[in-house]
Amino acid sequence: MPLPAWKHARGRPGYPADAAVWNRWYAEADYGWSPASSSVRSELNGLAPGRALDLGAGDGRHAVWLAGRGWHVQAMDFSTEALAIGRERAFAEGVTDLITWSVADVTAHTPAPGSLDLVLAAFLHLPGADLEGTIARTSPGLAPGGLFLHIGHDPADPRESALGLRTAAVLHDSARVAAWARRAGLHVESAETRSRPVPGSRRPALDCVILARSPAAPAPAPSAPAQHSHREVPS
Repeated sequence: MPLPAWKHARGRPGYPADAAVWNRWYAEADYGWSPASSSVRSELNGLAPGRALDLGAGDGRHAVWLAGRGWHVQAMDFSTEALAIGRERAFAEGVTDLITWSVADVTAHTPAPGSLDLVLAAFLHLPGADLEGTIARTSPGLAPGGLFLHIGHDPADPRESALGLRTAAVLHDSARVAAWARRAGLHVESAETRSRPVPGSRRPALDCVILARSPAAPAPAPSAPAQHSHREVPS
């Protein structure tokens, strides 16, 4: 079906900050089911499955991909329309039982400490203070050694005007996001700007990709050697 005029890139708000805008976005046009991001696939494919939180899950493309590899996923977004599409997709892929769909504001969510093996923030476009706060609140939810993966459109990407994300406040480079991750107590394993091909475009997209890890649990202190008393045995 043709896109409504308002939904073309030039008509899209630079920072749609409420659920109503996103509900309309998902309800009025059908793009089909897009695949998981290549960066998500390359960073997470082959990992042992565990418990994941997908922040700003949208139509569930990453939650369904993770569930298809055995992960138990909480997919969180404030758009009910987006999550409804995700539920349909999960049913079609046979992973309904592995995904919990949560209608919530990701900037206010605090997971239980140590309850997660992965926090995924893929194309979660928030102003700096909100994204930094979200990283700080969700990082303690990672179990020791758990992963935090952030992927976003890089501010150097010339395609951003075409994507409609013209508000510089929601585009962050790898150095800035890595600094927020370190401030949250995470160990940053990689922070880079990564190019990826875009079907139908001569220009590649530029993504900001941050992979960080929660510190491993400290090794237990060695136990003190047993103390043995020595008594002389009477002859």
